Amino acid sequence: MAASFIFFSGAACGLLLLASAKLAISYRHQAAGRWLLLLITGVFFYLLRPVLPGRGPLMDFLVDLPTELIPGAFWLFAFALCSECERFPRWGWALIAVSLAVGLAAAHLDAGHWPALRHWLYLLKQPLQLGLLGAGLVALLRQYQSDLVESRRNLRAVLLITIGCYMLVVVCAEFLFSYQPIPAGVPTLHAVLASGLALAACLWLLALSPGALSESLPQATEPDIEEELPEKESQPLDEQQRQLLEKLQSHMRNGGYRHTGLTIRELAEQLGAQEYVLRALINRHLGHRNFNEYLNRFRIDEASRRLADPKQAHLPVLTIALDIGYRSLSPFNAAFKRRHKQTPTEYRRQQLPT
Repeated sequence: MAASFIFFSGAACGLLLLASAKLAISYRHQAAGRWLLLLITGVFFYLLRPVLPGRGPLMDFLVDLPTELIPGAFWLFAFALCSECERFPRWGWALIAVSLAVGLAAAHLDAGHWPALRHWLYLLKQPLQLGLLGAGLVALLRQYQSDLVESRRNLRAVLLITIGCYMLVVVCAEFLFSYQPIPAGVPTLHAVLASGLALAACLWLLALSPGALSESLPQATEPDIEEELPEKESQPLDEQQRQLLEKLQSHMRNGGYRHTGLTIRELAEQLGAQEYVLRALINRHLGHRNFNEYLNRFRIDEASRRLADPKQAHLPVLTIALDIGYRSLSPFNAAFKRRHKQTPTEYRRQQLPT
């Protein structure tokens, strides 16, 4: 085994341990932080596996377990990072469990007794892992435009371009080189790339922007957990921002939120403002992390009034949903239930008893 490969693999593992320590100390209380820690642990064992001498069956299993969890951990981290108000789908857990079981079976099934089954399990493992990685990339892309947290938007872009694409290339390369010899220098090149990514992650977490991850992650929900990093105080508005805020509030009071498919870019154009200025205003001064949730506040307020109005009791729920800017009933029901813990129909029945 080339000395350069061992050197760069060891460097990457050391840097990943440093990043793991930072995550464990500062972000262990947040779901996204824990999934990111699991992801880094899997990458650590993936890089360490080729340089471990003479492993037994038990050691192989303990090393392969976190490695096989990498695609699922990436999806869980991406979902927790970008879906503050949603629960991870049950079918997603099932898909991760199937991928884990197939991956471990393909790696540890006795090839002497079950050669055909092991071969087919290995062929099934690759699309399953690619599917999990693809789901993570989709989670990062969802509502990217409506994300008001600038640090999280930047983090999404970095993850999409570097980590997500890197893991897709690794999975595809593993599948390709399973059927033909690995060209000389490829393992070392991979180790160099991994150490470079690990170094960039540590620089970002510890030096260049130590608060960026804290600002990006959803806030911890436990009431007894205090913030580990000091919160940034909102700076006072200057005259231009104050005028924009008054304009925004007036526009919303006049029903600007009713426009179907309204994006923050369109709203900025309607207000004659720059998009990044409007993003910062809604995020830092009004306290909203997602533009759609900001719109939902106005839409659900109006829907609640109309559902409780006896004069509008004849209107179908769908009509009200379309009137206030929703494209269909499903997102309206989800947003309404997050606010009132009951469906629009149940809310109307409670407000207008027969």
